Amino acid sequence: MVVSADKGRVFAQARFPKFALVQPSLPAAAFKGEELDNDAVLEVKAPGMAPLKVPLKRARVGLKGSSGGRGSGVDVTVWTWSGHGIDEGPEAAAWWSSYLGLPARFVRFDADSADRQVEYAPAGYVTGFSNTGQFMFASEASLTDLNKRLPSPLSMNRFRPSITLRGPRAFEEDKWKTFSTMHSGKTLVFTFVEQCARCKVPTINQENPTGVGEEPLKTLATFRSGEVLGLKRSNGKKVYFGAYYVCDLTRDLKRTTKFLPRLGVGDKLTIISK
Repeated sequence: MVVSADKGRVFAQARFPKFALVQPSLPAAAFKGEELDNDAVLEVKAPGMAPLKVPLKRARVGLKGSSGGRGSGVDVTVWTWSGHGIDEGPEAAAWWSSYLGLPARFVRFDADSADRQVEYAPAGYVTGFSNTGQFMFASEASLTDLNKRLPSPLSMNRFRPSITLRGPRAFEEDKWKTFSTMHSGKTLVFTFVEQCARCKVPTINQENPTGVGEEPLKTLATFRSGEVLGLKRSNGKKVYFGAYYVCDLTRDLKRTTKFLPRLGVGDKLTIISK
């Protein structure tokens, strides 16, 4: 996560549209849950910048507010949540500060600290720095339904779901309580957290983030507002697209660090309860 250098507050794409052009990449082993080489890195690319390479191996955690070197502790804030992060060091800080034009630091989630708990999620689920849920699901049918109402169609990357679903009817992903998937013989169960309230990020062209328009928020307000949907936790003016879920295997943080659940394109989804 990128944060302000002074107060550790999250820097988000809603404030910095040029985040859309950042391209992170990980070694293939990271996606397979395999043991990583000691020199494995997260590589981050952006226009006009030399690639940033951040070691995936964690540095030893120091004291909060210590030197600011890699591995030192940092107090961070994500909207209404405050907690602890691990600084990735001066090189990463300089890279992000140069790209964004403001003093910034790059931090990772401290998996050994207190659990990061989603406000509306079942107890015990850890979400890292995400402010709502672990996974955001959206269906192709939901996007097709929206595009029929828009002046010009948009691609799914405006909504940045973790996982895109093919097959369900439009906005069915809002209505499930639990569902399961199976990959390589392992079953994963997902539990609904809440529908995804959209900020202004969907109005940002992810290929050319130079301006912000009205759509798709203007159209979503006509049929996907909290008031129209009758959502009790909404102020009525927010609009919703996609839904957040948590995965059952992540209830045990220590187990999560040893086993990486996998999903693949084409995995089947089974509805358990609505």
